[in-house]
Amino acid sequence: MRALVADAATGARRRLILASSLHPTAVTGTGSRRRSGYAPEDTLTATTPAIAPQRPEAAVGEADWFHGLPGRRFRVAMPPRLLLLNSNQRLHHHRRAEITKLLRRAAWAASRGIPRLERVHIIGVLHPEGGRHRRDPANWYPSFKACIDGLVDQGVLDDDDHTRVMGPDMRLGHVVSGSRLVLHIRELAADEMAAELEKELGD
Repeated sequence: MRALVADAATGARRRLILASSLHPTAVTGTGSRRRSGYAPEDTLTATTPAIAPQRPEAAVGEADWFHGLPGRRFRVAMPPRLLLLNSNQRLHHHRRAEITKLLRRAAWAASRGIPRLERVHIIGVLHPEGGRHRRDPANWYPSFKACIDGLVDQGVLDDDDHTRVMGPDMRLGHVVSGSRLVLHIRELAADEMAAELEKELGD
């Protein structure tokens, strides 16, 4: 029902609009390129600039979740004010499926430009909105799971099984305007994952 849109030239101003507001194509009936509005990405012409992947910098005061650890790091920030899934919610399965699809698509879009990774450690951070109330970030696991599925859809991961993904470890971040989820990803070496799997088998 909603579409994630962005400026076609810069990839900036990402936000959600009603899918019914999309133009069917990126060109007008006369063949001219549209000067305003949005069209689905798969209808863009060859002359349309590609959307630059948005790679947001770490927010001021954001924790370094992988301090001192090796491996390349990536940060995938979901758009603020997305509807989130909480394990305490009692939603109709159709509504739950709609929100899951939206989160998955948002993660797919936000992870553009991240290379394919064999093995990763993922820390999922919930940045809540509002006061400093007590929260259990693990309750938002369904949202984090949908976002990780979006990474698989994008091709960042071949799969999210235990041989490829450590986590998601869920943490609570600082308060922001408009709650949001952020995935912090660290590439793991083969020996790191092997050691983790050996530890799990030992337990």
